[in-house]
Amino acid sequence: MLVPRVNDRRGRNWRGSAPPGHPAKGHRAFGNRHLARGSADIPIPSQRAWCTKAGFGLEPDRGARRQVEASKGLSAFGGEGPGGARPLPVLQRGHWHGTIASLLLLILLLVAPPAFALPDTATLRGMVEARITDAAGPGLLEITEFRRMGQAPDPAGGARIAYFAMRMRLTRDHQFGAWDGRNLQTLAAALGAAPRAISGANREGNRAGDVLRVNGALRLREEAGRWVPLPAAAWDEGPPTAFDPQGSQAERLLTAIGTALTAGSRATGAEMTPVIEQELAQAWRNIEARQARLRHGVPLAGGAAGSEYARLAEAIAHLPPGPGLGPTVALPSAGSVENIRLMADGTALAGIAQADVALRALRGGAPEWDLPALPGLRALAALYPEAAHVGVPADSPIRRMADLAGKSVGVGALGSGARVTAEEVLLAHGLDPATTPRVALPPAAIAGALRDGRIAAAIGVSLVPNQAVLRLGEAVPLRLLPLDEAAIAALTGEDDPLIRFTIPAGTYPGQAEAVSTVATQAVLLAGEALTRAEITALLQRLFEGQGVAGTGGPAALMIRRETAGAPLPLPFHPAARAFFGPRGG
Repeated sequence: MLVPRVNDRRGRNWRGSAPPGHPAKGHRAFGNRHLARGSADIPIPSQRAWCTKAGFGLEPDRGARRQVEASKGLSAFGGEGPGGARPLPVLQRGHWHGTIASLLLLILLLVAPPAFALPDTATLRGMVEARITDAAGPGLLEITEFRRMGQAPDPAGGARIAYFAMRMRLTRDHQFGAWDGRNLQTLAAALGAAPRAISGANREGNRAGDVLRVNGALRLREEAGRWVPLPAAAWDEGPPTAFDPQGSQAERLLTAIGTALTAGSRATGAEMTPVIEQELAQAWRNIEARQARLRHGVPLAGGAAGSEYARLAEAIAHLPPGPGLGPTVALPSAGSVENIRLMADGTALAGIAQADVALRALRGGAPEWDLPALPGLRALAALYPEAAHVGVPADSPIRRMADLAGKSVGVGALGSGARVTAEEVLLAHGLDPATTPRVALPPAAIAGALRDGRIAAAIGVSLVPNQAVLRLGEAVPLRLLPLDEAAIAALTGEDDPLIRFTIPAGTYPGQAEAVSTVATQAVLLAGEALTRAEITALLQRLFEGQGVAGTGGPAALMIRRETAGAPLPLPFHPAARAFFGPRGG
């Protein structure tokens, strides 16, 4: 049993043992926060802590006050005060109550489940298997190993996060880099896996028996005594300086140029000389530019922090430099429009942008978007499709695009390509800016604008599924609006940069049906500054072996040679056409 705290008549406190003359052997000090000997030796909080948590609010000096009362003849045991017989030690009622409370709380802790106990391993595994089936289809993947890896509170509040690690084996061949269907991006989103938390997927396709390794997380909430999973919240032969030091190849080139210059002057007089001089001047500029880029790197315009464009640009930048091309340097930006501006002013030599935005720049620009004309812009590779998402709050009465008339719509951040595509979508539905105001908003501000009613809907353009859309859905439950068939037909004509696209059912939380929309393609672009040899070297780095598939996340797995040379609404660079061959470019 526990020994209650007592005071001797001199007011000294004794904890866990009796005062002089009252030995209580076989007990361990309660002040050391242990149970008495003979019981389980379990550490427990101090008495004061237990009583405070129990709501008794005991103060450490209450016993001293009772001792004073006892000395005045008010002993709880009927003894006399100082004027009578020697008083008995006073047992403090408050501490008896605290001890009882401590025992009750300890019993509750021993018999009740921990406050944040999550489902056992088998139950958690069952939840994960259900997610895999929804994301990858039935029977494609089977879990061979599964481990729980701990838990943590959800930073958003109101839930817990259960972490896990597992291995999955493919039961049949599958292409996780497919542009449509069940790609790795969908699987990663369903399993709460970070962009680089799934390994084993092959850009050229996986075979039956291949193993994927996943570190994932499920968000769980306790409802009616059980845990419920919450919706799920990327060679050139050598540089000019590598010529033979004896100059054999360089000497032959210079001799041939000298012969052409002399022969041209003799044959046609002065008419040929300016042509040769122009070509020589251009060649010298190319040599100087390539030498500078070999020293300092090729600047590549990517995207905003955390975006797929930024992740892909960083992955390209981390590819090892090869012959004929220096390292790539990723530049941050707001998106497609700013990337083309950076290329137009020479800050970037390559960039990533939406195909519809690039086509506008090629055709003369768009002053209303601050999009410059860039007639020398050329495609190097088609990367992956980006679908238009028109989202409204789940409880909104808006059911179709026509319902947006007279309401404000969020259309993406300044400098992003989403604003250009959003405008095309709205106009195709007859929604004029005069009656349906456009509000430029970065992704982080959309949730607040939807909640407080500043906008009735938001339009984004992104890979499917998109992490930003998933995060937005956690803050404000969303419903996606399908585009009207007539508008889709008008936007996807033979000469138009947009294509038909369907967002499969179940891609986003609460999405019970497939959503018809349009998509553009993310494209790797270059201007006229990069030479053919440099572009060939860049494409070799990007597509040989696994390229960026190992570091660019699930989106990078979709960048495949078979689709990179697919038809685009803008022309390919000659080096890209040669690289992809007759079937591409």
